[in-house]
Amino acid sequence: MKDSPDVIFVNSLAVRGFSNGVLNLAFSTCQFLPETIDGKTQVSTQEIITANLRMDLYCAQQVYEALGKIIQEQTVPAKKSDMN
Repeated sequence: MKDSPDVIFVNSLAVRGFSNGVLNLAFSTCQFLPETIDGKTQVSTQEIITANLRMDLYCAQQVYEALGKIIQEQTVPAKKSDMN
């Protein structure tokens, strides 16, 4: 038995929905796929679903408030310091 769940990095919210009191979120992650075309190596990307979350409305509100606070705190322009 594992002590803790896996940590998964996600790149985007692929699917969202709400049904019967349950919020459904599917997150995707980009896979980088090197391939050789005409002798040149190129990298293409493919998004795959890597995490599915289900929660009630109360939990969704908590996540909404937490994300809003984090985003607000992290997108405030840096204060200009006196360099004179």
